[in-house]
Amino acid sequence: MLYKLFKILNSGSTSFKGIFEGFKKGPKGIIKSIFLILFLLYVFGMMIVMYTAYMLGTYKYLAANGNQQMMPLVTLLVAVAVIMFFGFTSVASTYYTGTGEEFLMSLPLTPGQFFGAKFAVSFVSDAIFGVGMFTIGSIVYGANEGLLLNPLFYLGFLVTGLAFSVTSVFVIYLLFILILYFIPALRKKKLLTGVATVLLILFCMFYGMMNSSVSISFTNPQFVNDKIGSSIDKIYEFGSKTPVFMYISGALNGRIIPILLLAATASLVLFVLVPLVGNMYIKSLNGFSDVKSKKITTEKAEEVIKKDVRSLSVFHALFVRDYRNVVREPAFFSNGPLFVYLFPVIFVFSFGIGFIASGSGIGELLGSLRIRAAGLPAEYLESIKYFVTLGLAGFTVFSGTFANLATTSFSREGKSLNDLKAMPIKFNMLTKVKFWHAMLYVGIADVISIIILLAVYLLLQPPFSLLEILAVILIMTLVAASISLLLIFIDMFIDTANPKLDWETPMAASKQNFNVLWSMLLSMLTVALVIILVIFVLPKKLFCLVILSAIYVIISAPVGAAYFKYAEKRLKNM
Repeated sequence: MLYKLFKILNSGSTSFKGIFEGFKKGPKGIIKSIFLILFLLYVFGMMIVMYTAYMLGTYKYLAANGNQQMMPLVTLLVAVAVIMFFGFTSVASTYYTGTGEEFLMSLPLTPGQFFGAKFAVSFVSDAIFGVGMFTIGSIVYGANEGLLLNPLFYLGFLVTGLAFSVTSVFVIYLLFILILYFIPALRKKKLLTGVATVLLILFCMFYGMMNSSVSISFTNPQFVNDKIGSSIDKIYEFGSKTPVFMYISGALNGRIIPILLLAATASLVLFVLVPLVGNMYIKSLNGFSDVKSKKITTEKAEEVIKKDVRSLSVFHALFVRDYRNVVREPAFFSNGPLFVYLFPVIFVFSFGIGFIASGSGIGELLGSLRIRAAGLPAEYLESIKYFVTLGLAGFTVFSGTFANLATTSFSREGKSLNDLKAMPIKFNMLTKVKFWHAMLYVGIADVISIIILLAVYLLLQPPFSLLEILAVILIMTLVAASISLLLIFIDMFIDTANPKLDWETPMAASKQNFNVLWSMLLSMLTVALVIILVIFVLPKKLFCLVILSAIYVIISAPVGAAYFKYAEKRLKNM
């Protein structure tokens, strides 16, 4: 029973089963699976290379100071931090998933069984990155210390990885349970969405810092000692004052007692603590239901009766419904629109690390850049305007379409799509609502790009007039909107042709939907293609970008018309 419940709840997690099933569906399925596998290998390969370089730098620093025995502790703490970041976000998104979960709770299951299945789902999905990072750090340590031929090293690694990942996920759940159990007023999905948002931003800031640190270390090795080294020194001081951490980290060195203690810790969490807090978890879900009834006053009832309900259009009502459906559901918001706001944070923070590493003050650096900009020839200034317009347009297209609103247009509806189809609403209107909702986040990304451009203009004070900056903004908006227009039509066609409507948890519509992967790949390839085209083919003039936009609009017009006709027919059979 526990395993069956786990499979139902795990339907919202990313699964690679669909990739390999493509090999059974003929040539098209094989090509699709191969492209997805190559894409995933590239992404994971880049992450592994980056983190391996980070761990090698860490070990060299520790070894240079004679503290290489601290490497297991450093590796452990970094992996735990990653699990905590991913875990808080995942738990906030799936703590309460709606009426489907209430139906499962009505089954003859004990609280321990239900919470155990939820805990297992979070553990499997959240421990992947943390355990993967711990594996890389352990291999770096074992290779340099000559431990790879010792069988106890692998036993210690497996037990340590299981113990710290199980404990980390349990601590995350325990914090949520205690807060929501004793403060019922906080049992709101909007609050959990906010928690997921903050934690995702914090994680991406950490990721951007690590990425910048690794990049800088290749050109400035002293940066590792000055910046990363100070953090490692704090970890060493913490470990020295807390002998239990140093003692437990000895499991990687093949010591039996630490291995036994870690195995006992994992067993305690899994078989004692998880079943024990199951009842508190079930009680903490009371009040989360979106369906609530409450009494209203006579004055409020009179106000509702007199309200002109026809003052707003049906389109407006459907648009607001679709918007709120995304914003109020943590699984939809954190796996889509949130990235529109995250990309600027990563961008700004990554450059901030570069400024810190340069060793110069912000004022001194800005002054130097202003002097350089003032001395540039006129032809260089024209090229700068061209590439700035192109770069911001690419940023807008990528972050705006990365919200995944178009490629999950009808998948997000799930079984409620039948309710929409039963209403006296034209199918064409439903499609247009989905289209403009997707375009909304392109507009938000465009506003963010404009703010970044104006901020840079005010800080650097380049020799451009205000009219020139306004022209850059106008052309950038035109390029981004025209390219996004075509991409959204294609993304919506992908989801309309193959929607994922049969899901039990909202995570499945966004996180386990391969339409999203195709959309991401399409967006990156389109941006790359446009950049290559305008850099190597078109003249470096702003009017060429206007011509490019016109070409995309001309292509998008028949594509959009054909899509709306197709979608209207497809919805009848969907």
